[in-house]
Formats: sequence, structure tokens, C-alpha cells
Amino acid sequence: MAKFALTKRHGDCEEIANPSTAYGRRRRNWIDAHGSVSAGQVVDASCGNIHCITLRHAYLRPKVEQPGKYRKIADRVQRLKVGQDFVVRDVGTDERSRNRFRSGLRAAAPLDRFTARGQPDGSMRITKVGEWRGFSV
Repeated sequence: MAKFALTKRHGDCEEIANPSTAYGRRRRNWIDAHGSVSAGQVVDASCGNIHCITLRHAYLRPKVEQPGKYRKIADRVQRLKVGQDFVVRDVGTDERSRNRFRSGLRAAAPLDRFTARGQPDGSMRITKVGEWRGFSV
């Protein structure tokens, strides 16, 4: 059986301890009250409290893409043809750094299939092996 997140009152806000859960609950509350949330929009709390789920504090704002190295590298992967590769320097030699890099790049480039192989000098060789195709059911 699923557990429900406990809420508590803080001033005129109703709070949930986990910000990620609060984001989902705000979104679900908005959909129940106002209908769907359009693409490129996010439901935020006007009080500035990331834990707040109070419906009267909820409002829609444009989604802001975070700039970063993964988006830039994902753009390079997208421009590659299948079989081409490039090297990203200074990723790190430890497994934690390499896994973090791989997961960040996979999140930024979900439609490209690629391999990311660690090199002994701490760099990563990114090779494009294909693209994910949409399918019909």
C-alpha cells in the first residue's frame, strides 16, 4: 500500500518535506482545479516556498532550461553522423564522475544513441551509434 506524504502548516502555506514531492503535488492540484498544464509551463508557488502545495499560491510560469555543459555536449552529439566520435576532456578517472557524466548526457540527449567510454587520461570518448525512432502502437 502506498504511503502518503505528511503535510504541515507553516503560516498560510501547507508544506511537504520533499521539494520533488511538492512539485508533483502542486502540479496535480493545479490539474484537478484548472485543467492540464501546457508544454513548456511549470506550476510554481508564488510564496517562493519550494515545499508549499497550497493551491491559491500556485501559478503557471514558463519552464526555464538550465544552461550547462551537458546541453552543449548533447548538441554536439546530435550533429554527429552515426559512427563519428569526439573526446570530452577532464571528466575524471573515478567511476562516480564517469557515471554522473553519462547520466547527465543521457538526460540532455534522450533521442540520440551513443556510447561514452572512459579513457585512462580522465577523458570520455563519445561515439554516436544511432537515433531512437518513434513507434506507433
